Amino acid sequence: MTNSIDQAYERLLKLKPDIEAALAAKLNEADTRLKVLDRFLFEVLEWKHEAVFTEPPTASGYIDYLLTIGDRRGAMVIEAKKPGLLHPATKTKDVMIVTLSGPVVKPLMPGIKQAMWYALENGVAVAAVTDGNTWLFFRASRTDGLKPLEGKGVLFPCFETVIANFAKFVELLNVSAIVKRLHLAHLADADGLGVPEAEQQLFVLDPGEASMKQRDPLASDAALLFQQFFSRLSNEKDREMLRDCFVETSESQRADFELEKIVQRVLNNISSLDTAQSNELQSEIQRVITTRRSETILLVGNKGAGKSTFVDRFFEQVLARQLREKCIVSRVDLEEYHADPKAIVPWAILQLREKLESAVCATNPPSYDELRGIFFAEYQRLSTGSRKHLYETNRTEFRDKFGQHIEERREKQPDEYVRLLLAWAASGHQKLSCLVFDNTDQFPADIQDMVYQLAHSLESAAPVFTIVPITDRTVWRLSKAGALQSYSAKSFYLPVPDAKEIISRRVNFLKGKVRGEPKATESYFSRRGFQVKVNDLAILADAVGKIFVENDYVSGFIGRLGNFDIRRMLKIAERIFLSPELAIDDIIKSKFSGEDVTTDRVRTHRALIRGEYDRFSERENEFISNLFQTNPQKPGPPLLGYYILWILRRQMQNARNNQDENIEAAHWAVSNFVQFFEGCGVAEELVVAAVKRLYDRRLIEALDPNIRNVTLADKVAIKESGVAHLELLLSSPVYIDQMGLVTGINEIFARDEIRKSLFAGRFNDIRDQFLRYIIKIDSGRITIPPNDLYSQLQMAHKQIERMTSQRGRTAR
Repeated sequence: MTNSIDQAYERLLKLKPDIEAALAAKLNEADTRLKVLDRFLFEVLEWKHEAVFTEPPTASGYIDYLLTIGDRRGAMVIEAKKPGLLHPATKTKDVMIVTLSGPVVKPLMPGIKQAMWYALENGVAVAAVTDGNTWLFFRASRTDGLKPLEGKGVLFPCFETVIANFAKFVELLNVSAIVKRLHLAHLADADGLGVPEAEQQLFVLDPGEASMKQRDPLASDAALLFQQFFSRLSNEKDREMLRDCFVETSESQRADFELEKIVQRVLNNISSLDTAQSNELQSEIQRVITTRRSETILLVGNKGAGKSTFVDRFFEQVLARQLREKCIVSRVDLEEYHADPKAIVPWAILQLREKLESAVCATNPPSYDELRGIFFAEYQRLSTGSRKHLYETNRTEFRDKFGQHIEERREKQPDEYVRLLLAWAASGHQKLSCLVFDNTDQFPADIQDMVYQLAHSLESAAPVFTIVPITDRTVWRLSKAGALQSYSAKSFYLPVPDAKEIISRRVNFLKGKVRGEPKATESYFSRRGFQVKVNDLAILADAVGKIFVENDYVSGFIGRLGNFDIRRMLKIAERIFLSPELAIDDIIKSKFSGEDVTTDRVRTHRALIRGEYDRFSERENEFISNLFQTNPQKPGPPLLGYYILWILRRQMQNARNNQDENIEAAHWAVSNFVQFFEGCGVAEELVVAAVKRLYDRRLIEALDPNIRNVTLADKVAIKESGVAHLELLLSSPVYIDQMGLVTGINEIFARDEIRKSLFAGRFNDIRDQFLRYIIKIDSGRITIPPNDLYSQLQMAHKQIERMTSQRGRTAR
């Protein structure tokens, strides 16, 4: 904004003689507005006339100026007076921070009250009073329990003050500054809502010094197998396992929410897919075969939803046999492409050439007769046209030359050759080509758009059925412009099943292998690089089933914490299973000892939070976040993130309870959070930083899933991981004591008291001491107003206070 301020200052200096002359002439109010204020707004600060409303009527009168931004949203009310009418009780010419009810601005009180009233009627937060010489900016409405007249404002006593402090003046009145909320930042500073100074933070256990604990021997032996069957889904090439372990589902609460977002904001022709029978896709294939009209299907699902596995399983196991026999499936996996992204289309065409040849032709490579069939139109043209004489006199030479001709065409014009293969499959074999372009999401939007255009361009060659699995993020991104908007397609949303069903299916797969022929079972695993005994597999399956399948709490919590992303859910399960905290040795040995040993919630939480380390560390744990952590350079209220999650959870609950059809009802704008917490004395910078941290840690989501950095204009909602974190904070003793040990503390005494309790093994005391410290620091950095608007915040704070008085928690 530096250049714009400098340019505005130059414009002001050019107008300075005219403005000073007008102010000296003691004009009436109308002339003051015309010759002074209009010139300030339109010439110096370059407000657009369509954004400034003069004399708009209200219930109590007419506003002199109503400044608006965006879709005519009120930004500021300006009450104008004639020059000389406003005489602040001060001799200074310096810009001042003044109390609105104080003696300095007492002569301005009638104008202040009038501006406040107009602002209140129009829902405008900021107002100004001016006679062209004196300027007073202030908040016209408040949410912090203070009466507006008990607040403070920024006063420019005279025109000389404006010139001398022009940069600050611009940031209070310039349109771009208002859009960036700089005017509110200045008024927040006036009210004392600044960012606290940096502080030193001490740790009971420094999370940066976390070290790995020794894993139980049996758990080490199980690790490789566990990773094979319960994790690394994105890299796993065992198609048999993935297909057999696929969980059919038609609905889920989270899928309903995601689907509704897409329907309302992106695509109105998308519906949830029943993955068990997939009747919708079968009907589409039958329609293409009957009408001979191509169809493109967008298979939409979140990252890790199992889209690739679903497609494989659909064509190999689900699709009715009579339809399957009429289909030729060619799958182009873009995950295998690692060269220049700009060359993705030629590479995809070569992949199609290879796969279609293999599917359409009886031999590999294709025989001469098959190639002649593919190029039959070309064969007829040459044999009856330009090469007719050769055809009739020397068939052998004609065949040689034609063979050279089609080989050159195959190599130099693969795109044309692919189209001929598609046409030959349809006309010569009466087959429907089903093309799958998989894993396009790893490429930038322009590359994805090119692949999508390629898929549609092939429809002109022959009837084809194309499936493009993409994530919900890609749908949002490509729907704004490009091929996704230019071409028609039918869209289906792939729901994600519960974690219990996912893990249960894999346990059953493992047990099925164990029940089979021992030699065949061992051969199956040895081909994948494992040296195991069948009995070991049985023990592993029983142990996993006992921990995850038989324990509804554990599997349900994994689903929420992983945001129903299959890959993340399996990684969390792996983390729990392989942690030394779980003592998997004891659980497995209980199979033989007769004494039943299983995991419990406390042990599970320790395994989840600590993993394989001796303490919690966010650096090595992408699934668990420390909700009490503050930035030592700009320390805010330590419960700020917790408050934001609490509000968003209640917002989501209300939207669901009210069956609100507008998906935005579950979201809050970041700007609303800023305004809300400004009423509690929390600076905008701290609120925005807290929202960004929650977003980066995947505890909240933006309405548009492609947002990388949330801004004031974005709307956010709580994710399932955020709900899980609230559950941890409010009900898990392990979470509280672990955060108490690794959270930065700015009081040596508090740190030392927690450390003493740690050495004595008194974990009840650790939790109590830590929470009391958090409440003390939080109360010093945030003031929750005692009015109904902040009732949820009051409730959230009281919930933490209750936790400090609870006794009898299970000691660790």
